[in-house]
Parts: sequence; C-alpha cells; structure tokens
Amino acid sequence: LLRTAMLARSMAATLGSSPQRAFSILARSTIWRQAEAPSTAASNPFSLSAVRTFKDVDVLSKRCKDCYFKKMDDRWYTLCKTHGRHKQRQRMPDDRHFWIVTHRTRG
Repeated sequence: LLRTAMLARSMAATLGSSPQRAFSILARSTIWRQAEAPSTAASNPFSLSAVRTFKDVDVLSKRCKDCYFKKMDDRWYTLCKTHGRHKQRQRMPDDRHFWIVTHRTRG
C-alpha cells in the first residue's frame, strides 16, 4: 500500500499538475516502468524501447519484399526482418461462436 502511494506521488510529479497532457499509451507505460524500477531502467537502456507487436488480421499479406509467411502453433504469421511494423498474425475465431446451445437455464 505504501509503495502504491509512492508510485502515485511520483506519477503526479512526472505528469505535472495537468493530467490532461497529451501522452501516448506507450509514454505512460514507460513512465510507470521508470517509477516502478528506476534501478532496472538505468541499468538496461533497452527496457524503455518500443516493441512492435502483431496485428491480428483476417487475411495476411506481404507488405514488402522481405516479408514472409510462417506457421506456428496452428496459426499463420507474416514476419519481416526489415520492418517490424509489418508483423501480422492470423485472427483465430472465438470458440464460443461454434457452441451448440441445447437448452437455457434460469438462475
């Protein structure tokens, strides 16, 4: 509880008096990581770098000549060594859409 209060205080000091400042989600998470573990952030310069994650899409496409398809864990991926923003992942359907409901109970 004390650590949470200290984190909130440091966040308020970092963000300033106006919480409506135009920070992106990535900047907020970076600030939280700095407030949680300043020694870790100082010792590892790569801990604050942005990470490109996969975009879930229905139809995969190659966006440049270096993009390639790979199947892992029953799912297709588009990977690219040149541009990290080209990474895509096949969207998997939700299993609940395929449920066959035989009856309904009231509870």
